[in-house]
Amino acid sequence: MKFVSLLALLPLAAAAPSTSVSAPGLTVPNEAVPQKVRVVGVSLLGSGCPAGTADVQIDASKTLLEVTFSEYIVQTGPGTKASEWRKNCKLTLNLEFDEGFSFSTLATDMSGFAQIPKGSRGLCTNTFDFTGDGEQSYYSIALAGEREGPFTLSAEPDIVSWSPCGGTSAIMNMNTQCNISPTRDAALIAVDRISGKVTVNVSLDWRKC
Repeated sequence: MKFVSLLALLPLAAAAPSTSVSAPGLTVPNEAVPQKVRVVGVSLLGSGCPAGTADVQIDASKTLLEVTFSEYIVQTGPGTKASEWRKNCKLTLNLEFDEGFSFSTLATDMSGFAQIPKGSRGLCTNTFDFTGDGEQSYYSIALAGEREGPFTLSAEPDIVSWSPCGGTSAIMNMNTQCNISPTRDAALIAVDRISGKVTVNVSLDWRKC
């Protein structure tokens, strides 16, 4: 697992599959990409994504999925509750695409704001799997103190799992989770103060079945 700091925050975008977005550092070498890809259904569950606070879009190249959260706040310290020390959001995404293709997650990056004192550590993980397939891709992003300000960090998986072949749709499950330890010290992982979002970008790789 490797982590790479990026200098630029990604632009905020609303949920619109036809809108183009860009993500520096995320590349997709495979040129076999379907002509049509659509996100046709999204369900949300978790403390980090109350109803109406998460958006999903796919870019015009069909190789980048962007998920944004507007109320994702993890905080520790005096006066905070256990429910604030850890947040998660599980998204179930139904993607439709041209017949004869399969896809996997190739890399992720995550952007937001962090205020972590010396001696504390934030940890964010993103896991992906496909309904009907047991393999899971796992990405881990560490936020060690001392730091304060916006962050954008990238991660690559140890295991790459592919959506099943033989159809024109796949259901991908994505679980984003962040926590801070120890919980006694004041610390924060939250939406970026400029964009008002926590953003997770997922680079997609396509192959022909």
